[in-house]
Amino acid sequence: MFLSAPCAAVRAAALCCPVFIAVGCAAMTEDPAFRIRPDVSVPLNADTGSAGATNETATVFADQPFRLRMEVVKEDLKDYGEYKLQARRNGGAWETVEAHDFPYPQSEVSYGFDAVNGDQLPPNWARSLTEDREIWLTKPPWPLPDFSYEALMNVPSAEADAIDILFCRVDTQNYYGARIDPAGQVSMYRTSDGEIEGLGGTTLAETLNGALGVEVSLEDGILALEINGDQAALEIPSEQADCIGSLGFEWPTNGNTRPKIALREVTIETSPKSPRISIVSTDAYLDGDLTEDILFGAQGRFTAGHGVSHSDRAQPIERGNTHSAYEWPLVIRRFADGAELNETGDVFEFRMTSAVGIPIEFPIASVRLQVPDRHLGGTFVESPGRIGPWQSSNGDLYFIMEPAESDNKFMMVKSEDGGLSWVEVDASGRPDTGDLEAVDARLIGNQIHILHQITEATFYHVFNTSDHADGPDRWVITDELAATGEAISQSNAMIVRSDGTVVAFFLTDNLHMAIRDASGEWGPQIPIAENSDTIFAGPQAVLGKGDTVHLAFWSSDGQIHYRQLLADGTLGEHTVLARGAGTGEQDIGAVLPLVYDQTTDTVLSVFRLADGTLWERTLSGDGVAAELRQVTHLPVVTDAVDSQQAAADLVLSDGKPIVLFIDEDTRSIYSTRREGPRWAEPVLRVSGIDGSWVRGAPLKAEDGAYKIGFVYDAGSKGGAGMNKFATFDLE
Repeated sequence: MFLSAPCAAVRAAALCCPVFIAVGCAAMTEDPAFRIRPDVSVPLNADTGSAGATNETATVFADQPFRLRMEVVKEDLKDYGEYKLQARRNGGAWETVEAHDFPYPQSEVSYGFDAVNGDQLPPNWARSLTEDREIWLTKPPWPLPDFSYEALMNVPSAEADAIDILFCRVDTQNYYGARIDPAGQVSMYRTSDGEIEGLGGTTLAETLNGALGVEVSLEDGILALEINGDQAALEIPSEQADCIGSLGFEWPTNGNTRPKIALREVTIETSPKSPRISIVSTDAYLDGDLTEDILFGAQGRFTAGHGVSHSDRAQPIERGNTHSAYEWPLVIRRFADGAELNETGDVFEFRMTSAVGIPIEFPIASVRLQVPDRHLGGTFVESPGRIGPWQSSNGDLYFIMEPAESDNKFMMVKSEDGGLSWVEVDASGRPDTGDLEAVDARLIGNQIHILHQITEATFYHVFNTSDHADGPDRWVITDELAATGEAISQSNAMIVRSDGTVVAFFLTDNLHMAIRDASGEWGPQIPIAENSDTIFAGPQAVLGKGDTVHLAFWSSDGQIHYRQLLADGTLGEHTVLARGAGTGEQDIGAVLPLVYDQTTDTVLSVFRLADGTLWERTLSGDGVAAELRQVTHLPVVTDAVDSQQAAADLVLSDGKPIVLFIDEDTRSIYSTRREGPRWAEPVLRVSGIDGSWVRGAPLKAEDGAYKIGFVYDAGSKGGAGMNKFATFDLE
């Protein structure tokens, strides 16, 4: 807890808390102090929400934002410029902490200018006026190794003044610019130490008048300028490694206080990043809100500092011989870009620096990381297919996922302790292909077979589980090309038959299949429906008796279909299981993974209709469908963050079908099971989340009893860091 009011009253005499005494006052010191707040929701200057005492290394949790408050002392003649934050992990090298939000690493920000009057600008913009020029500037909250800077304007006529678009502006002497003259000229230039160098120009095909769209971008070392799409374009090689500094606009005033060219909207975008640690946003205060003196470490006069929110910098103390305090909201990720892994026990240290990286000597703050039990982190694979969890014969659990929304690497993660902790296995052998939006997999014996479709092709991978005698916990086949063809939407399913052949279903212009023979050769691509104007997609498949493949899929006219592929390669007739499914691309993943009950030789298909409710049809081994039955009256989430799938899963345990689903209204996870002909009332399993995805499986305990294990996204909204594991017993 913070210093109490009675202690504060005698602070000047330094009589309060010379040591850490029973009333809870923090140890008094004349040095700048720090403190950790694991509760990011408390007000900026509240006396609550802290972990441990002042200057104490506190424990923080992976993928759970926290706040760090640090004091800084400024003496006369010291000019730090803007403050930045550095961190190091386990005594390694110090690195500047960048601003990348959590759980979704925001990489785009837009500003509207319609309401601008006089000096009023959108938040985070500043205006300066010289004798004959006016400048509006903003600093993006994140670094710009590459960027797109778009502006929408209104140009009253070709006689309007030229306007300069400024970017990578370090100061008044060093920046890049693009000058747009509505009368017909466009040019780009660089100002270095005040010297202007022209980089190139072009003449407009016609004068500018009316709406004007301008985009400046830096990508792969090329600076580009586009006017109204293709009306004018420039591409110039650049030595600029990344865009440091401000972005903005400049124009001659000519006695006016407003530009003749009227700004309407500005959008700044860069590539998202998910580093090990980053500065995030907080709803508890606004970036730049003033701090109060509540740490009581440094002595003497206090000048208000700032709370930081989603920014990599803070404004300095203006007066010397004073101290201040700054608060930084941070997150330490479990998995970061590059599939880097932070572990329980890792110690992160922090220090503030000047704008150019000169460290401020005190304080050095520190936290110790803990990964919560059953926490996976990372990013869910956006696939309606099976991605785990699977249980090997020795009890180890496996699941497919990605490290971060900003880094689409294929990872197989494993738990040896029943789901309490998870790590990636065979990182060096993982597939090279990313873009994990259509993945379907099967655990067959001690191997996980995986079908993986990207836009241009479909690949096959195989992973050995830990109970494999030859090469346990290893990728043994990666990036094997199964099929090619431009997919109108990624959508696939797979089966491994008893003779070792693999059947792949995938979407190109329509639904196709291909078969991998026992020697490892892939056969031709065979259409599931020839010469059809209807799009068939969203396949789900399961293997039945006699190597019969049971296939269910969606069609663009809102129907759910069923078809068999016999062991001899014969495709059976279409059976319509239901009508009234959605008809848009977002509905492609309406069919849940299928299950097969070998004791009764039946297949169960569950699917989502347009109103959000789940329904099922049971089919006999020879394809005869039973009556249509409703699974739940609660509408189910669909197309969460553009994944197309219904947020639900179907599993079979001891002959009992069980459906896990995310309720559209509450975004909580429920389960229901069928006993005989009726589905039971849903049981709440996980609440208080903004759920998007769930995948489950029956898992066998040491006593031989089964329970349902499931991995779910607890509210990342398409970002990362919210994957968790849970179980429930079968009542």
